[in-house]
Amino acid sequence: MANDIFAGLYVDVFLSDKTDNTSVQGTDFVLIPELSAFPETGIERTVIDVPNFSSDTNRKLVGRASIPDIALSLNYIPGDLMHEKIRALGDSGTKSQFKIVYYTDATKTIGLASVYNGFISSANLSGGADAVVTQNFTLAIDKRVISQVVDTSMSGGSGNP
Repeated sequence: MANDIFAGLYVDVFLSDKTDNTSVQGTDFVLIPELSAFPETGIERTVIDVPNFSSDTNRKLVGRASIPDIALSLNYIPGDLMHEKIRALGDSGTKSQFKIVYYTDATKTIGLASVYNGFISSANLSGGADAVVTQNFTLAIDKRVISQVVDTSMSGGSGNP
């Protein structure tokens, strides 16, 4: 039986108001606290099945890539500035930049970082008397992604890679 345990120390999500960063090393990224689920990132392509009448198998053609929406889930902290800022981004429809860093170990020295420009397309709260109150956001990605391996061991430790 598989366990679904979230090891939150292996991923960080940062937010920036600037959307013109071209490097994951941007200095204006601010950590979003209390991530409650591992965000899934990737690409998807449209695939067309093309009948090939001169063969017993069809061909497949691949279309352009797009980046699917990313679900961000946070353990809600009432009054937290970053949590309220993300809710406000959903209300205003303002484009922002998000950096997601997946670390290889708990020291947060080496990992893979991806930077996305996008909009908060939905926001909701869930939870109750017997459950953690969670803020759930959907990040709709606009255009391309900036990715690179980060190594903070040379800069003196963890933090904003």
